[in-house]
Amino acid sequence: MPLKFNKTSLRKNTLRYLALFFGLFIIGNGIVFTIHANLGVNPWDVLHIGIANQTGASIGRVIQVVGLLLVAVSYFFKVRIYIGTILNMIFLGLFVDLVIGWGYVPQPEILWQQIILYVSGVVIFGFGVAVYISANLGAGPRDSLMLALTKASPFRIGTIRTLMEITAAAAGFFLGGPLGVGTVIFALTIGFFMELGFAMISKIKTTASYELIWNGSKKQARGL
Repeated sequence: MPLKFNKTSLRKNTLRYLALFFGLFIIGNGIVFTIHANLGVNPWDVLHIGIANQTGASIGRVIQVVGLLLVAVSYFFKVRIYIGTILNMIFLGLFVDLVIGWGYVPQPEILWQQIILYVSGVVIFGFGVAVYISANLGAGPRDSLMLALTKASPFRIGTIRTLMEITAAAAGFFLGGPLGVGTVIFALTIGFFMELGFAMISKIKTTASYELIWNGSKKQARGL
């Protein structure tokens, strides 16, 4: 989308980019929470960790490389690539490596602690996705691939996404990725927690504080 340089538009565009980076950082935390819970991770992270195990690369670097490949395939199928897609490709992996490197996410060995950490990770992941999408700067690499495959096949978008998740999980499992009960939990609950995240953001948008930051006034909030 074209950027305007008046004061109001500059503020709103700045807030969009802040939301995008904040969302990606939250997602990165959610990913590390689920990894450290050691109960299985989401299907794409099964693949990422499997590749990392085989190559010795960091998980974040693998996320970046896989994202680049997905963007390249999407571009080949003439799916429009947005700035948010590129930033997702670069910074999600970077944030994952930073969170792992900073070492503040625990690695519990007691089952109930692992469950709490895992569920917290899924909740955080879902909220982060909602924040990222609210920036309205473009879909991530996996969503772009989903659109590309939908264009190139007779299948519906839901079927394509399911096949993508199954393929990623299966490939990651054969590469040594941590497929487990957490993978199933993630698949069954992430939609709910994303919806919860969107509901929280919608609530925030109704506040006077949000309206003051977004529009510089206390008029009724219009959202991102």
